[in-house]
Amino acid sequence: MDFISRDEWHARPPKRPFARLRPSRIVGIVVHHSGVANPPEGVVAVRAYERYHMDTRGWNAIAYNWLVDERGVIYEGRGPGIVSGATKHYNHKTESICYTGYGGTKPPEVALISITEVIEDIQGRYGGRVWLKGHQDLAATSCPGSELYAWLKNGCVVYEGNPSGIDFEGIARYLRDLGNGLDDTPLSRRRRSRGQLVQLAQSRLKDRGHDPGGIDGVFGPKTKAAVKSFQQSLGFLRPNGVVDGSTWDALFLL
Repeated sequence: MDFISRDEWHARPPKRPFARLRPSRIVGIVVHHSGVANPPEGVVAVRAYERYHMDTRGWNAIAYNWLVDERGVIYEGRGPGIVSGATKHYNHKTESICYTGYGGTKPPEVALISITEVIEDIQGRYGGRVWLKGHQDLAATSCPGSELYAWLKNGCVVYEGNPSGIDFEGIARYLRDLGNGLDDTPLSRRRRSRGQLVQLAQSRLKDRGHDPGGIDGVFGPKTKAAVKSFQQSLGFLRPNGVVDGSTWDALFLL
């Protein structure tokens, strides 16, 4: 995917030096959108955000850590590990991503793939332990739009190319590989597990008729109850509400 740094899109210097996030305090990733149908595109949209945030709102710089446009181009906003200005009450404990298009209609696949890449990069820097939410989960807003929000809540599934040519064997290998470490470090409420693996498990549990509550990447009591219900439904798994390797494989591969 194309990546454009602050220098490359000619970002203005912040009014004050950027503050660094404390990694131990980071709990999540928050996704936003433009909020405007037929918004400007590409770097024009990024610069429009910057003008609005700095000149109209009087903020320090463009609010978001990252931005992704309709063509899948990733722009560095404030960048990695920097306190953002995008999500009130959560700026010191999250990184933010903005889709510069309108999330009320389905974003192009290439944009979703790039958003997923940014999510995976952030997860990688914080040990895969952070949750993923839309702005509306944290404030009285419709952001990031109905279609983008639904995609987030359904596990951020993307298909590169033609869906009719999906490599199901490759997907199975990928899912099996994701669960490789779960026998040693299972997902559970006792461990206070959180992050992308929990969110994927929650989405799959819901698809299979076991309600985990919110698909938020946080292994809470409802998720534990859903796991236990799923295990009981199969009859050959220990119904302990813990996602180990066997339960993971049963969820995704049976």
